[in-house]
Amino acid sequence: MFGALIAILSSLVLVTSGMTVAFTQESTVVRDSAVVLLNGKTLPANDFIHLYDSTPYMIMNGHIAAKLPCNQDSESPVSILIGQAPNLKAADLELVTELSNAGEVCLYHADVESQPGTENGTITDIAIQNPTNDAVEFGSTATVVIGVNEISPLAEGAAMGNMTMSNNTGSNNTG
Repeated sequence: MFGALIAILSSLVLVTSGMTVAFTQESTVVRDSAVVLLNGKTLPANDFIHLYDSTPYMIMNGHIAAKLPCNQDSESPVSILIGQAPNLKAADLELVTELSNAGEVCLYHADVESQPGTENGTITDIAIQNPTNDAVEFGSTATVVIGVNEISPLAEGAAMGNMTMSNNTGSNNTG
């Protein structure tokens, strides 16, 4: 019985040891991360995969790193979308040339920060979109890593309404 209790407590420590939480009046500092392995997956033409949702909180501070297929100009056919569904826009991704191989896979990253009161300034959702007319196949090391450092409650009435995401976000978005 004592051994079982130790095992349960040990597993609880392992589950919570990766998260740090501190409370302030306006926001909560957290460390949450999600690793999305895309190896062997196919993203159909003009479609998306919803990767992260912080509702009913907005992401005040976070980071995205994405290792994605790219062409010889280090441009990826896919976009990372951020915002509050259904109002998502392509993130302004920066190329990490030292960790990229143009024509194969490239590493991109972007800081994520909500700016309430501005157009599309609230970020609760992160998705990956294929805005092209061709399916995109992901290689063995394709990943998206999302780190959230700080969240804040959404204003009253600002919770997500309609969960329909538009694919009308424009063209490819890379660094």
